[in-house]
Amino acid sequence: MNIYLRAKHWQLFLVLVGSMFLAQAMMANSIMNGKLPNPIVMAIPTFFMAVVFFGWLWSVASACSKLLPPELASSTKPMQFGLVYALVYILISSSFFFGSNGQLPGYIVVMHLLAMASIFYALGFTAKQLAKLEQGKNVSFFSYSGPFFLFWFFPIGIWFIQPKVNQLLSGSNA
Repeated sequence: MNIYLRAKHWQLFLVLVGSMFLAQAMMANSIMNGKLPNPIVMAIPTFFMAVVFFGWLWSVASACSKLLPPELASSTKPMQFGLVYALVYILISSSFFFGSNGQLPGYIVVMHLLAMASIFYALGFTAKQLAKLEQGKNVSFFSYSGPFFLFWFFPIGIWFIQPKVNQLLSGSNA
């Protein structure tokens, strides 16, 4: 996980956005050749992007929690479980989505809502841990709403969040 903490903002940006463009290029190529995109091939860049993004959230939250004093630290287990669930959901749903002809099973809606809630929880938890480490005290949503929205809109937010992460965690072995 240290690779995420030491990475520069432009490196994470290139990997995340590059995987999105790769998925789009693969889909456009298939469609231009008159074929439906292969579900397995289409799931790979989506899954890769999710692994990188969720790994980044996981490593930032874990490192911040380790550096916080015990009275401010929170357990990372619920966030980690949520990210693993969301990752499994992305793998399952992308194979359904890219492989189906518009007919998705009904339980996918429930799985999707749970995955969304898990991701939003992870975004909020990571933003809160970062704000607590930065300010050295418990914080309200107003105090960590900026980092929360920067994590949410990560292609833009990564340019602001990662330098802060590099600065806060530079002296630690988190």
